[in-house]
Amino acid sequence: MSELFYKNPRLAILTVFLIIASGIGALLTLGRQEDPTLSERFAIIITNYPGASAERVEALVSDPLESAIKELFEVNDTTSTSKNGVSIMSVELKEEYRGKAVEPVWTLVREKMNQATLLLPPEAGAPDLRRQRVGADTLILAFSMQQGFEDNIELIGRLARDLRLKFRNLPGTKEAAIFGAVEPEVRVDVDLDRLSALGLDPTALAGILQAADAKTPAGSIRTATSLLPLEVAGELTGIERIRDITIREHPNGTTTRLGDVALVSKTYRQPASSMAFRDGKRVILFAAYITPNQRVDLWNNNALAIVDEFRQTLPHSITLEPIFEQADYVSDRLVGLFRNLVFSAILVFVFSFIILGWRAAIIVGSALPLTIFMTVTLFKVMGQPLHQMSVTGIVIALGLLIDTAIVMVDEYGLMRRRGAGPVEAIQQTFRHLFAPLLASTLTTMLAFAPIALMSGGAGEFVGMMGVSVMFAVGSSFFLAFTLIPAFSAWFDKEPDPNKPYRFWSRGLRIDWLTAGYRRLLDGIIAHPWLGIGASMIVPVFGFYVATTLPMQFFPPVDRDMFQLQLTMSPDSSLENTRVRAEEIRQFVAAEDGVQNITWVMGSSAPKVFYNIFSSGAVTTNLANGFVKTRSADDTHRIVVKLQPLLRQKFPDARILALPFEQGPPANAPIELIIKGPDFAELDKLGQQMRAVLAATPGVTYTAAELQMGQVVASLEADETATHRAGLPLTTLAARMNTLFEGITAGSVQEGLERIPVRIQVKPEQRARLNNALSMPIISADGNSTPGSLGKMKLIPKIALISHKDGERYNGISAYLEPFTLPSTVMANFTKRLAETDFALPHGYSMTVGGEAENQGDAVGSLLSTALPLLILMIGAVVLAFNSFSYAGVVGASGVLSIGLALFSIWVFGESMGFMGIVGIMGLVGLSINGSIVVLTALKSNEEAKLGDPIATRESIIDATRHIIATTLTTIGGFIPLLLFGDSFWGPLAVAIAGGVTGSAVLALIFAPSAFVLLAQLRVIHKRRVAIKLEKAQRAISKAKAIFDRS
Repeated sequence: MSELFYKNPRLAILTVFLIIASGIGALLTLGRQEDPTLSERFAIIITNYPGASAERVEALVSDPLESAIKELFEVNDTTSTSKNGVSIMSVELKEEYRGKAVEPVWTLVREKMNQATLLLPPEAGAPDLRRQRVGADTLILAFSMQQGFEDNIELIGRLARDLRLKFRNLPGTKEAAIFGAVEPEVRVDVDLDRLSALGLDPTALAGILQAADAKTPAGSIRTATSLLPLEVAGELTGIERIRDITIREHPNGTTTRLGDVALVSKTYRQPASSMAFRDGKRVILFAAYITPNQRVDLWNNNALAIVDEFRQTLPHSITLEPIFEQADYVSDRLVGLFRNLVFSAILVFVFSFIILGWRAAIIVGSALPLTIFMTVTLFKVMGQPLHQMSVTGIVIALGLLIDTAIVMVDEYGLMRRRGAGPVEAIQQTFRHLFAPLLASTLTTMLAFAPIALMSGGAGEFVGMMGVSVMFAVGSSFFLAFTLIPAFSAWFDKEPDPNKPYRFWSRGLRIDWLTAGYRRLLDGIIAHPWLGIGASMIVPVFGFYVATTLPMQFFPPVDRDMFQLQLTMSPDSSLENTRVRAEEIRQFVAAEDGVQNITWVMGSSAPKVFYNIFSSGAVTTNLANGFVKTRSADDTHRIVVKLQPLLRQKFPDARILALPFEQGPPANAPIELIIKGPDFAELDKLGQQMRAVLAATPGVTYTAAELQMGQVVASLEADETATHRAGLPLTTLAARMNTLFEGITAGSVQEGLERIPVRIQVKPEQRARLNNALSMPIISADGNSTPGSLGKMKLIPKIALISHKDGERYNGISAYLEPFTLPSTVMANFTKRLAETDFALPHGYSMTVGGEAENQGDAVGSLLSTALPLLILMIGAVVLAFNSFSYAGVVGASGVLSIGLALFSIWVFGESMGFMGIVGIMGLVGLSINGSIVVLTALKSNEEAKLGDPIATRESIIDATRHIIATTLTTIGGFIPLLLFGDSFWGPLAVAIAGGVTGSAVLALIFAPSAFVLLAQLRVIHKRRVAIKLEKAQRAISKAKAIFDRS
């Protein structure tokens, strides 16, 4: 079996062609995207309850919905926000549900939601479940005009909807959305005084219009041979038809039409629910999102072709331009990673050439493209696309995947120099190395398996990196025992001991360095405790400095964009928010390096990064924006400079200039959740914590979710008066709501669009509280007014109530200066809080959310699979050596390598976070490979096992080339990430590269020293056993002699 491919060249050639063909085919057809696709485990449920206070919304809407949905085992937690007129509830599924498994769970959630709808008040709207997509929009476009945009905004909105229809028909498009458009309507502004003089109010008028909108079928005439539909003409077809509707007939035969008491016009709903601006000009944004696992570049080309075609149909004054193309970032990311891949491959080949010689370097180098082709073929089989994680996994594995090839080629050459023929050399190499290399491959794969098996968002994000490494290492093992031995034998030359040594043929050899190395080995073999102690100095120091490393879950992204978040006071109007956003834009645009600024206010904005979430509800005091800069360096400089200036310039608003960050979404870097029953106590505790947070260095803003003291105009109705007027309190509230908010009555159909007809009181009549008291309301005793039915008072009420898993809570958020580590600020805050008299009353609890919660969940998920896989790793080593003592030496090398990784992170000034932990876990599997190779060489030498120092030294010398070559090639694979990688990959690359460098010392110093100690202990044990046997034999002989004499 070992020489199968050597003896069958055609089989080897066909195998090579198959691997290349399948790899090229996979590369051409695999999807390409910037980031991994994350499962939709989050959703929001929005339920409108017009006119209801926050407390009523909590009791009548949020609580029933929460109770119903929390019955589902699949739901991890729920968080609800109840405020005036609306309930917004967030639902998160458990982390084990991913991919297609989330679909049936959301079906169950909808069923529970529909069941709870039966318990809601009749006035409440139907709950609207909106799943939160985790992924950046693929293409964002902007409709704009040089001037006259406001006059043509309805037309532009219709054009945007036409474009949306075209995109939905584009293959590969999953979603298409419009931002900043207006809602067209036919508005009926009634003169309330004239309308009430006719004995009508807006509610009655709405009934008249709906009765005149004859859109219902009128039956049909059926015969034996035909069917003739019937209809009643008179549906609402336009403004003139609506104006001509008769609303009152008088005794003298005259009539009053709607146009006599109201102004009818086609316009759009005001105030608008959202607005979008780009560089100070109002625009309408259009965003499209591609179906995951598609080729973004091809879809983008097709999408831009549609845009170009659509642009030809636009009026000359309207422009349509792309403002964000994810394809550019995908191309830059993948090109950069493939550039690193090529650079790594060149370095690996150069190192192999220097250590092994040109012939061996070519053979070893052939494993690189073949392994990569096999890996991407496996991607295709799994249905996984190319993105930064999968490609980076290949880059990480590049230095690892040829380790087995290097050892096989070098061992084959050693056997040939010892006189074995090609077939015999292959067989001996196979028998000698199969078990230890299988063990080292399994340990490497098991080390990266926890990354591949992680659950949750962090697992989906980085999991493919672990899968890539496992695929690559497994493929390289297959090649090392099939094609590589055949290549070695085919390109082999008979050893000629008389031929001069040439380094380009057999690798670099420095005699004086080798002699010094032999003396070093002689020293540690003679004094093994000295070798063990010396090799442990740096790892132990690494464990010591680990306590001083700053913690960071996921670092910011190096990107030529950053985000702006504006939060005004809760009662801010959309227009007021717009004015402040424009002032901020002018301030930010003055910074050198800023290219353009896009704002969306009132609603969620298009997503330019994958982990941005939004509530989805209309919020007039919020605005979200993104800023395009010249480069990532400009982004870093600008946000650091801007944040303190924005705080100083606009003290009445919360303005965050933030870089985008990797990892799962979080509401704030630091979030503290206080649960308890009483609003006043929750507010008090929150204020105390905010005071301490605000005084903590690094904190820019603090915020509390619980909002007390919103002013509400409350009509304290006289129930006797309302009863006499025939207006129960619920009817009175409904009539007043109609006066101020308007009422929809019928619709006008224009093509495929349905334009609602809205009746509302003239703005000047409902703009002031004094006017509200005198508005006429039709009643049983004539026209009444709110002022005649009660007294209006201004009272404070709770504006916002939050629930988490059914309990009331106050969430305290802290926002930090850009690039400030949350762990440092949190530690400082905890110390400051302990110095105060802050204490939680009985029945109250506090938990930590935000980034700390995400980090705890991610690390817990990572470590949950690490322990059983560690046991499997140990088992593989034990079975390979058939010895617990040798497995113990290998395990000790793995533990010490952790200290080496921590030391490397400390030396390079990196922070310790999730990627650092991932790097350390991967390093454990890599670092023990060298120890396995050295111990295998020593274990196969019987003289070394008996303690012969010369045999021990020469066995180590024979294995040294393996160790040096594999160490250099592994480091070579990480050099591009060290030189060109961003802050995201820095801790991982430093941990693995630095740890692998130190693991060579462990393999060549610590492992031999431990082996010598074990050999000495074994010899001592044998001597003791021999002495005991000798004594026993003497005793037996003496006893026998005594017995014979007797």
